Amino acid sequence: MKLFELSQQNLFEGGNVFKTADGKPKTSRILLAQISPTLDWLEKVTGLPMHGMTLGSVGKKASSGDIDIVVDSNKISKKAFGQSLENWAIGQGLNPKDHVKIAGEVHLLTPIAGDAQNGFVQTDFFFHEDPTWMKFSMQSPGDASNYSGAERNQLMSSIAKALGLKYSWQRGLLNREDESVISKDPDTIAQTLLGPRFTASSFDSVESIQRAIKGNKRIEQGLQGLIHTLQSTDKLGPTGKPTMDVKTGKHKQKSPSDQRKDQEEAQRVIKLTGVSL
Repeated sequence: MKLFELSQQNLFEGGNVFKTADGKPKTSRILLAQISPTLDWLEKVTGLPMHGMTLGSVGKKASSGDIDIVVDSNKISKKAFGQSLENWAIGQGLNPKDHVKIAGEVHLLTPIAGDAQNGFVQTDFFFHEDPTWMKFSMQSPGDASNYSGAERNQLMSSIAKALGLKYSWQRGLLNREDESVISKDPDTIAQTLLGPRFTASSFDSVESIQRAIKGNKRIEQGLQGLIHTLQSTDKLGPTGKPTMDVKTGKHKQKSPSDQRKDQEEAQRVIKLTGVSL
């Protein structure tokens, strides 16, 4: 689905869509205590549930740069939703171009706690046919963790890769060879990657994943093999052995850009898992 070509980094880090004529943001950060009344206001304006539909670290940090919300695309389309917000703005005597932006997502210049005197926060509405999956895949622990939601997803991806599978925050757990979907159920993914006694809660944060994999020989050995593959300058085949250049009789080498990319990934795996060679 093209929607999920959006960058997860952009979602986790937020952005400033609404700016003044001189390029300054019209929005500010929103405090934790202001999230709930702002969601109340959004529910009144949109007629849709907002509580329980937030993404990332919204409501889990002392303050947030924006509010990310998933909307069930089975119930309303992005076009229809955007139009309804534009109609609302017009009904309030506002210029819809100053308050509503429709691009990859729908953005609303939102009065904090429903009162413009508190300032404004940017609300980003993401549309998907499976909101439950999106809330899981875009989960971020906020202040409860030393790591971001993006790093959580990177760790899940590394574990899957170490076990010969592939994890996509867009599509779920995949067969690495043909990218067919194995599962999009969080509990099933946890049991497949971590073991039968684990559930989706094991993926709450990087720290909870680290606890789940500690002492798991299958995962630790898989991660060591992954690190070895990434750190090797040789181009390795499916069995993990170097491939030969038939013309020179020497091992094929990764390109400089691939070596740099793989070294960065290896360091990230070591940092997030604590596993090394």
